[in-house]
Amino acid sequence: MNGLYDSVGRRIHYLRVAVTDRCNFRCQYCMPSEGVKWMEHNDILRYEEILRIITAFASLGVDKVRITGGEPLVRKGIIGFLHKVTAIPGIKEVAVTTNGSMLEEYASLLKEAGVKRINVSLDTLDPERFKQITGHDALYRVLAGIKKAQEIGLTPIKLNMVVMNGINSDEIADFANLAINNPYQVRFIEYMPFALERKYLFAADKMKQQLLKAGFGKLIPEMSNHSPAQIYRFPQAQGSIGFITPISQHFCSSCNRIRLTPDGNLKPCLLSNQEYSLRERLRAGISDQKLLDTIKQVIWNKPKECDLRNGGKSKRGMHRIGG
Repeated sequence: MNGLYDSVGRRIHYLRVAVTDRCNFRCQYCMPSEGVKWMEHNDILRYEEILRIITAFASLGVDKVRITGGEPLVRKGIIGFLHKVTAIPGIKEVAVTTNGSMLEEYASLLKEAGVKRINVSLDTLDPERFKQITGHDALYRVLAGIKKAQEIGLTPIKLNMVVMNGINSDEIADFANLAINNPYQVRFIEYMPFALERKYLFAADKMKQQLLKAGFGKLIPEMSNHSPAQIYRFPQAQGSIGFITPISQHFCSSCNRIRLTPDGNLKPCLLSNQEYSLRERLRAGISDQKLLDTIKQVIWNKPKECDLRNGGKSKRGMHRIGG
């Protein structure tokens, strides 16, 4: 078989790269309430190291790369780096996940760099609640950034809402309305227990029930093309909605991705503590062939299923993994 496969036959062709653990927001579900200690500068992979890793993955059949953080746009030199990523042979799509706070300024630069699409993390449409969740009065900036991205054609735009019971779970219908009036894919994501307690889990079945009560009576299923999201459309809607269910209905059997953390660890499964360090091997002068062999071995050992559904606990906060 051509391509990169694990021991249970899943083809891995999607690499998510966190370029920094730093973020200008302090979202409750991402960072612990007591605050965080940022990684030391020398512990973060240098751009040339990241490019070498992406190039190796591309030679093995990975064709999609998503750049995440932290907040990737806070890292100096990110646009020049993205120009180089999009030029790597074999990479067909480069996307960026952002909190949107700097998107109005960067949207045109991202498109010029060859970025194909963006995901914007947005958990509320209420300005005061936004401030409570993120620690910043910046909803207006995020909405302006989304509008700018739409104007210049940095589309399709995906809006990621982490639904938290008792915090923003009453806004599901408001977000669904965004998909009726705009060409967005609004994705409702079950809360994962990284920083908050499990009592904040609001399962997708409850989300769908809330939409039915709000009058969204007809959900038309759509093919999701190996995406973890279950995608639906409404009649006459410009956009679509999706449900991502890592807790209530995991999608391990179709997982096609691997993550690279800011400090250079390959993480084959988001909801597992299994990690493999590349940073010191790169800095010790690992050969290209040995790097390829290491990547193939890591992929081969990708867990069949994730841990956290069964009560496990992540050793990393989400900001140290990548959204």
